[in-house]
Amino acid sequence: MKIRNSLMSLVIALSFGLTAAVAQEGQMQQPPADIDVSDQQLEQFAEAQTSIIEIQQDFSERLQGVEDPERAQELQVQANEEMTSAVDAAGLDVESFNAIAMAIQNDPELQQRLTEMLQNTQ
Repeated sequence: MKIRNSLMSLVIALSFGLTAAVAQEGQMQQPPADIDVSDQQLEQFAEAQTSIIEIQQDFSERLQGVEDPERAQELQVQANEEMTSAVDAAGLDVESFNAIAMAIQNDPELQQRLTEMLQNTQ
C-alpha cells in the first residue's frame, strides 16, 4: 500500500512537470480558473500521464552519460514530441491536458478522483 501511495504521489507530481515541458512547445495558454473535468477526460489524462511517465523514465536513462549538449537537446526535443504524441493518443490535445493538470493542481477533490482512478486501474 505504501508503494502504491508513493506511485500515486509520483504520478500527480509528474503530471505537473509535464505542463512545464509541453509549455516549451509554445502551446501553453492560461487555462480557465475553474473547469469541469469529466470522468472520461480524467481517464484520458491518466492514460496520457502513464505514457508520459514511461517516456520521461526512458529519456532520463538515455540522457545519462550524454556529454554532447547538442545530442542532449535533440533527446529533449524528441522526448517532448513523444509526450505530445502520448497526449494526442489518449484523446486529448496538449492545451486540454495542461488545463486538466492545472485543475488537478488547484482542486483537492479532483486530485482525489485521479488518485482513486489510478488505484482502481492497478
